[in-house]
Amino acid sequence: MPVFTKGTFSINLGLVSIGGTFDEEDRQCAWELYCELISRVALVGKENERGELVFAGERYDQSLDSLHAFFREARALMRRYPVGKIGGGQGDHLGFFIAALLEVVIRPFLEKWQVSYRHWWQQECRRLPQASPFERQRNYPRLEEMLEDWRRVRRFCRDAAKELARQFELPDAMAIEPPGSKQQWLKEIRTLIGEGDA
Repeated sequence: MPVFTKGTFSINLGLVSIGGTFDEEDRQCAWELYCELISRVALVGKENERGELVFAGERYDQSLDSLHAFFREARALMRRYPVGKIGGGQGDHLGFFIAALLEVVIRPFLEKWQVSYRHWWQQECRRLPQASPFERQRNYPRLEEMLEDWRRVRRFCRDAAKELARQFELPDAMAIEPPGSKQQWLKEIRTLIGEGDA
């Protein structure tokens, strides 16, 4: 089950075990959510050869845009799929998981970091116009704190995607990676942009 842990609190937003009771509409909703999760680096990140989530080659301003876009897409999913089956067992409807994902995981992260980082980024772009975006973003004074919070969001979203694939019997697209290919790409990216193991 996906569990979001931050500081001194931990919350299990776990998907209710659905077994064989879901219909194709439920499965379609799960697939659309799964696709939104796994296709956004901002949500699932990249793993290095040690299985750690890294940000190599990533522009944080663009990833914040992607998180914001995911928020809109997830709300649209909630509106698109019927709630007629909710009845008394509210937790059985995938819409409740989506709402909790937005309220407990994504919104707090965006509220804490989006304005702070963007304001700083605009100032930094004026201050260092010749520097590459990767050089500039390394100067953010609260970078390590922001990235650690972001890793928590990404771990949760990875777990949620795996659980969606398992419970709704979806093909696990995250498992099709050829061995070592992502690690090779990460190594090449780090070399190209002069990053360490960011």
